[in-house]
Amino acid sequence: MSQLGIDSRTRYFRSLDELQKTPEFQKFLDREFPQAASEFPEGVSRRRWLQLMGASLALGGLSGCRYNREEVAAFVMRPEGRIPGIPEHFATNFEWAGRVVHALVANVDGRPLKVDGNADHPAYSRYQPKETAGNKKLASAGTDVFTQAAILSLYDQDRIGVVLNRSKAKSRPTVVNSESDDDRKQTWDAFTTYASRNASLIGTGKGLAILIEPTRSPSFWTVLKEVMKKYPEATVVKYESVFSGNVGKALDAAGATNCSMVYDLEQAKVIVALDSDLLGSDPNAVQYSRQYANHRDPAGEWMNRLYSVESQYSVTGTAADFRLALQASQIDSLLNRIEQAIDAGTIVEDKEESTTIDNLSSDEKIARTVESIASDLLANKGSSVLAVGSHHSLAAQVAVLRINSKLGNIGKTVKIYENPSDINGIKSMKLDDFVADAAKYSRLWILAPNPVFSVSGDIDLAAAMAKIGDVVYLSQYDDETAYHSNWTVPACHPLESWGDVRAMDGTYSICQPTIAPLLGGKTATELLVMLAGLSVDELPASVVISDTAEKLFGTDTTVKRSNEQLANLRKMREALHAGFMASSESKLFQGQLNADAKELQAQVPADPQNEVVGGLVKVRNYLLPDTPLSLGMETSNLEVLVLPSDTVYDGRLGNNGWLQECPHPVTKLTWDNAAICSPATAAALGLEQGKMALLSVGDSKVKLPVFVVPGHAEGSFTVNFGYGRTKEFGGTISGAVGTDLSGFRRWNQAALYTGVMVKPTGEPYRLATTQDHFALDDLGMSETAKRAPQLVREGTLFEYKEDPKFTQKVVEHHFENKSLWKEPNVEQNHKWGMAIDLNKCTGCNSCVVACQAENNVPIVGKEQVLRGREMHWLRIDRYFQADVDPSKSQSGIHKPLDAKVVMQPMACAHCETAPCEQVCPVAATVHTEEGINAMAYNRCIGTRYCANNCPYKVRRFNYFNYNDEYGYFYGWQDKREQASKKLQSLVLNPEVSVRGRGVMEKCTYCVQRVQNGKIYTRSKGDGKVHDGDIRSACQDACPTGAIVFGDLNDHSSRVYGLHHDPRNYAVLEELNIKPRTLYLSRIRNVPKRLATASQLHPPRPGHDAHGGHDEHGESHGHDH
Repeated sequence: MSQLGIDSRTRYFRSLDELQKTPEFQKFLDREFPQAASEFPEGVSRRRWLQLMGASLALGGLSGCRYNREEVAAFVMRPEGRIPGIPEHFATNFEWAGRVVHALVANVDGRPLKVDGNADHPAYSRYQPKETAGNKKLASAGTDVFTQAAILSLYDQDRIGVVLNRSKAKSRPTVVNSESDDDRKQTWDAFTTYASRNASLIGTGKGLAILIEPTRSPSFWTVLKEVMKKYPEATVVKYESVFSGNVGKALDAAGATNCSMVYDLEQAKVIVALDSDLLGSDPNAVQYSRQYANHRDPAGEWMNRLYSVESQYSVTGTAADFRLALQASQIDSLLNRIEQAIDAGTIVEDKEESTTIDNLSSDEKIARTVESIASDLLANKGSSVLAVGSHHSLAAQVAVLRINSKLGNIGKTVKIYENPSDINGIKSMKLDDFVADAAKYSRLWILAPNPVFSVSGDIDLAAAMAKIGDVVYLSQYDDETAYHSNWTVPACHPLESWGDVRAMDGTYSICQPTIAPLLGGKTATELLVMLAGLSVDELPASVVISDTAEKLFGTDTTVKRSNEQLANLRKMREALHAGFMASSESKLFQGQLNADAKELQAQVPADPQNEVVGGLVKVRNYLLPDTPLSLGMETSNLEVLVLPSDTVYDGRLGNNGWLQECPHPVTKLTWDNAAICSPATAAALGLEQGKMALLSVGDSKVKLPVFVVPGHAEGSFTVNFGYGRTKEFGGTISGAVGTDLSGFRRWNQAALYTGVMVKPTGEPYRLATTQDHFALDDLGMSETAKRAPQLVREGTLFEYKEDPKFTQKVVEHHFENKSLWKEPNVEQNHKWGMAIDLNKCTGCNSCVVACQAENNVPIVGKEQVLRGREMHWLRIDRYFQADVDPSKSQSGIHKPLDAKVVMQPMACAHCETAPCEQVCPVAATVHTEEGINAMAYNRCIGTRYCANNCPYKVRRFNYFNYNDEYGYFYGWQDKREQASKKLQSLVLNPEVSVRGRGVMEKCTYCVQRVQNGKIYTRSKGDGKVHDGDIRSACQDACPTGAIVFGDLNDHSSRVYGLHHDPRNYAVLEELNIKPRTLYLSRIRNVPKRLATASQLHPPRPGHDAHGGHDEHGESHGHDH
């Protein structure tokens, strides 16, 4: 047994390098500053060092007394009620790639600075936790990383500001991107003239094609229908880079024609996700995360249970109570086994078995998993959910409908909404058919983002465009598709646009601009108006929205088409203010589903020519396979799962530095994509992390660096597309980042490729991953093993019910220490603190990007991340937990498939006796009267003593002037500033200081929000700060409500209650530094039949630890 009484084979670790104590990892730890600070040049003597530091100390005080020269411009024409510097919030909505975002945008002096979720929207308001019900101050919505990063895309200097005209494709445009108003007007006049002349030549529309992305915008479809009336022979081509069409086909086949399906996880006591990332990459992940988290309190009425069976390690997999790693190609067979068990109707008692699941064979483990899942589903009819990934087969999607119907879940936890008639309703052609017949067309208008890059390699859209000759493209960037187009029209950013969208439940939601178009762009709706030969000045998007709302809801039948009168419409005004039209949701499908596979298969036409699926002519199949299942691997049966990136999606977000530098939730990889596999798979194939491998299937090949992740299914690889843009087209950020997978992807494959060959090439490749950076413990492996159970504490629901205070008994008892420094003895009006519930945190990274947006945290680039110099104030530590077998030299993990994950957000804990404050020679880090560990940036002289003395390793040092010398968007050393600083500076929050070179920075508990909240309550309220009046940026962004900030002096506040919850604990509490941020332990609601030996009988200090004297050292084995 170990010193702390933990099973000697059970370890928490952040990476395999850390677990194996590789030379590279040890070298990283042995550096004087683990955060990769540069060593002093050789030859600097101690005398010279003291001279330099003495001069720094002498001059340090002067910098604190110097004021920068600034100019102030009077706001003469200030609107009534507008106070400069005070944020105003606007409700808006937008959609991209099938995702609908309901947002509340904070505007400061007319420019958007922060995007959060709109808690009043029905998509969120109906799922507020009980403790916040009826209190709007406590209500929250949360967002995902894409929504948080939308602000940076708005102020991207690479957006085009003029209409680009290439006399012929692949040529240089007549006017390159320019900020000149004259250039902008001239290019728009030229395009307007072209559009008017083009409308007169189109005739009935023969030879005209309009390429669109699927959308839920009623106004867009309204205008498109009018265009099709004018040009009846025109063709609409639908294209989506991420295939999800089998879900809709399954609904159509089952009788729910033109319907959409969404889950209600709040009502689900059992959730089974089969290769379905409901909480991560699903388009409805934000709503699902909130619904899921509402029942993750072990002290509540009931706590839900989440099963995950998947090949990759997804966000849902990390949050699961029980997870099984299985190849994606076997999911259909597993689904068949589950359905057979449900049909048998046997409910197996959940009790401890003589042999725990971690000691079963592969077949036995699968059989017990199927039994437990089926039993839980049967025992919770009407309050369970079974989901399968949208990239899986039509047979699997139909089976999910069938099984949920058998369980009585339809209409309860599985809701099927009838799509409103105002969206879609136009016959369209698939992209592959269009490309094959491209010679028949003479005009093409593209309203989808960069399809030339995102389409699979076997569809040569660029060649098809060359055949057409006259191509108009709506885009924010001069990208690959623009290069092959004659006209590239600047597109509005969603935050600059008028529009509308139907939420997933059908609620009519308004998209209003939060700023006038910075670069004069147009929306897709406005471009369709121009295609119809009409003037956008006479029929702008705002009027189209007004007319659409009038037709749908009768807002005002007498309204004239003018922007001024739009605001006078009562219903429209209310909808604009709220962001949605009240009581406009769609009807639930009331028909009878027929998802019987045999009956549906009997209806399939005998002639296969009548069925074209995924670009191939074949017979449609509704029958699930019944093939053997195995957790092992065969080198002859390898598979690759090709999925969109968790950060840049299909490449359209590649120029967003916040997203590129945001670590992957599991791998912690930045600025790259890789071939992700399990340790056993890598060992069997001779692969090494950080070295290239060649993946091939048929004539498709791609070389990718290997990244090894415990818990990944054996014999399976996961790769993300959306990378590999070239510098010529990728923009300043995304150019030459990662590997392009378009040559590997095939149109007839949704996401899964089987029969793959993988060979190592031996070429080294540097992957920028943050998983080993800022290790909490820099004393080596032995200390890591000791401290990990203190850092992340977890248990099971049955353990919690037996002893709700088990969290305090997880670690070795230690005597109460006296502080090394004088305890603060100041009576505080407010005592700010935070609580983070590890049982709700999914590690989605939304808080990380929100903190970056709020606090002007710079981007540093791949080279600096490789050096450990990323600047995120808030990081999410991901810990693997698995059994370790020292005899396994290859992987070091006894059972890698059983590796579990715990996520832990880590930022400055604002310790009451902060070690950092004691070592700063110039008092640059000080304690405020309210307990915030604050930074005086103009005092900091960059000694970095504070970072070295911080036990949490949460301080960040500016090695360069990232926000000035190298530019806010590109902080790497070899990329000098090329941007328009006028545009890029708009993204900076004026209430947060922009730090320069040589300055330390860290989390401040959003002190600017704290101060604003106190001022607001004094001026508008009763002078008291109530719970919910002040919220940190990370708290607002969290979709699960895992982060709670507030006043610990308010005993009615949520944060006070959580600080006194039995599950609370302080990280490294034995140091007696009294952190203000506390954590709540992770509780897994795992069935006893599926619990491991360590979960059933967790070793606790003083109970199961009976090691020798050397193992216990000086520790005490019993509680006192």
